[in-house]
Amino acid sequence: MIAQAVLKNTEARAEPIQHTPRYSNLNAVRGILALSVLLYHLSGTIALDKYFGVDAYARVFGFGGARVPFFFVLSGFVLALVYARDFGQPHKALSFLRRRFVRLYPTYWIILLLVMAPALFFPTLRAAIPSDPAAVLKMFLLVPEYTGAGGATGAPVIVVAWTLHYEIVFCLVLATWIASRTLGLALGVALIANALGCWSADCTGYRHFLTGGSMAYFACGAASAWLVKRLPAVPHAMAFAWAALAAYVFIAVTAQGGSEFDWLPDKNLFFVVLACVVLFYLVNAEAAEAPRRNAVFVKLLSDSSYAMYLMHFPMVSLICKLLIWAGLRGAIGAAVAFVSALCVCIGAAMAFHLLIERRLLAWR
Repeated sequence: MIAQAVLKNTEARAEPIQHTPRYSNLNAVRGILALSVLLYHLSGTIALDKYFGVDAYARVFGFGGARVPFFFVLSGFVLALVYARDFGQPHKALSFLRRRFVRLYPTYWIILLLVMAPALFFPTLRAAIPSDPAAVLKMFLLVPEYTGAGGATGAPVIVVAWTLHYEIVFCLVLATWIASRTLGLALGVALIANALGCWSADCTGYRHFLTGGSMAYFACGAASAWLVKRLPAVPHAMAFAWAALAAYVFIAVTAQGGSEFDWLPDKNLFFVVLACVVLFYLVNAEAAEAPRRNAVFVKLLSDSSYAMYLMHFPMVSLICKLLIWAGLRGAIGAAVAFVSALCVCIGAAMAFHLLIERRLLAWR
């Protein structure tokens, strides 16, 4: 158990911390983070003039930029926490890649096809789908597009999939470490050299893609997981986690661009550090407690978070369009849109997970 491993680690640093099957605290964070992304996009859509023009919800849930660093730090933290023990074991590299492929691609493909399906019946929607076969292939393979077909995010149709581009690169980096520590170190040095080269001179395309802050966020999350495995248990860890989370939320709310309290010049640095601290102490807190399970709703929210992340944006847009077509406007329409879209997106994601995604994941 984690608690036993951490106690052993206090006495002998050579003994790494072992992971439980689920990590309740981390899974709760994953579900809450996915829900916060839904609230951000939902409130922003409601605020658009072409829908309801009500920005009250956006003022509460609108600090969207703060979620991105936490998203990548969490992903790097979890993957490193679970798979770092496999580094230098080449026979496990293919198994790792297979598990990550099954986790990411089948669910994405099904939701992508479901979102694209209406374009077969409504020609006006076809403009959102790339016409170039190479761009379509990249879209299905989750390869960023730099020809303009994918727009600014490089992810057509399901625009939030731009984050998966970085997720896949990080998985490939981890697979290299699993195959060979030497190759993994060499790849890490090459990525750092590329980043330094792009900072000192302009670079474009995939070289620029690999210098994105998201890659550094992954690395910071992985480094925090490395510390969890090697440092002794910390007393009162949950109190530290709550304090770091409170600082994160305070900065997110008061230091965003456009706010009168925009007092912090480099917010992402603070977000990354605080996210690492939150996750570090959450795992420490769980290590010091008896094993427990999340509430059924929290567990299901976490399990369905990937599906909700992928499907929520087009669903929110569709629901708002339907309510406008039905004649709802203003504050009443915004309230109906907020409640209905929130419930439908969560319910649809949970249903998708239970009926489809859970069966797909069994292939791992």
